[in-house]
Amino acid sequence: MVKKLRIAQLAPLWIPIPPRTYGGIELMLSELTEELVKRKYEVTLFASGDSKTTAKFVPIIEKAIWLDHELKNPHAPVMRMLKEVFERFYEFDVLHNHFNFFMFPLSLRLDCPRFLTTVHRPVDKQYAEAMKTYHKIKYVAISEDHKKSMEELGVPVCGVVYNGIDPARYEFNDSPGDYLLYLSRLNREKGVLTAIEVAKAMGQKLIIAGNSAGNAEWSFFMHEIQPHLHDDNISFRGQVNFQEKVALLKNAKALLFPIDRREPFGLVMIEAMACGTPVIGFRKGSVPEIVEHGKTGFVVNTPEGMVKAIGRLSEINRKICRKTVEDKFSLKQMVDKYEEIYKKLA
Repeated sequence: MVKKLRIAQLAPLWIPIPPRTYGGIELMLSELTEELVKRKYEVTLFASGDSKTTAKFVPIIEKAIWLDHELKNPHAPVMRMLKEVFERFYEFDVLHNHFNFFMFPLSLRLDCPRFLTTVHRPVDKQYAEAMKTYHKIKYVAISEDHKKSMEELGVPVCGVVYNGIDPARYEFNDSPGDYLLYLSRLNREKGVLTAIEVAKAMGQKLIIAGNSAGNAEWSFFMHEIQPHLHDDNISFRGQVNFQEKVALLKNAKALLFPIDRREPFGLVMIEAMACGTPVIGFRKGSVPEIVEHGKTGFVVNTPEGMVKAIGRLSEINRKICRKTVEDKFSLKQMVDKYEEIYKKLA
C-alpha cells in the first residue's frame, strides 16, 4: 500500500477555520482540509484556537486576530506560527500555505518540506517581487485570469485550481423572492456603493450583508454606506452565519457582484449559483470564467449594463446555475486537482 502524504495546512490567523461569517479563503480551506482527512491523508491544520477541524490541530493563538479586540500586536502571533511550523518540519511531506507571504521565510531552511502556496489575493508588483525571491515555493492560481496576472509580473505558476464547494450544503430554490443581494466585504473595491446605485436606479429591493475589517473600512461604512441605509428599499443585515447566508442566497433573484479589482476568484459567485441564483458581475478578473453570460448570469461593463441585466433575469434557468457548480466548481474537482499537485511535488 502506498503511504499517504503528510500535509500541513497553514491557515490565515485573521478569522477562524471555518469562518463564522465572512471568509471565502477560510471556507475553502476548511472544505479542503476535511475532504483530505476523509481521503485518509495525514493532515495537520495550523490555525487560530477557535477553529474546528477533524484534522490534527495546532492552535497558534486562542482567538482569531480580528476577533481579539484586546490584541495590540497582530503580527506577534504570525511569528509564533512560523516557530510552531519550523519545529514540526520532520512531520510533513508538503506544506500548503494559504497565509499569504507571511509564511514564505519557512522555505529558507534547507530541511523545509515541499512548499506550495495557493495565492488567494490579487498580485501587485511588490507582492510579485517577494514571490520571485523565494525559489523553493510553488504557486497555485485560482483562475486562469489570476494565473495570467501573476505571469505578467514574472511569477511562475505551477497550476490553476478553481475553488470548490459542496453543492449539497446549498439548498436549490427555483422560486426566489423579489430582492437583489450584495454579499461581501463592505469596502470600496468590492463595489457595495455601485450595488446600491443600481438597485436605486431600478427601484428594486436590495439586501446588503457583509462585514468591515479595520479602521479604514469602518470609516467607509459610517460615512459612505450608512447614509443610504435609510432608504425603504435598502435592507442591511450585517454579518451573517452560514445558514443565514444560504437563506439569503437561495431567495435572491440575483447576486450583484460589482467588483472594482482584478478578482482572483470570488467564492460567493459559485455559492449563489449553487442555490440557483444568477450572478450579475463586472467584467474584471475571474468573473467571465465563472459567470457564463446569458446562461448563469450576466457579465457587464458598467452600472448601466447591470441595470439592463436585471431586466433580463427571466431569461436565466436557475437549474443551469446549479448544474454549472456541480460540473465545474465542486469540492471534488478542487481536491482532486490538489491531490495531483501534492503527488507531483512529493
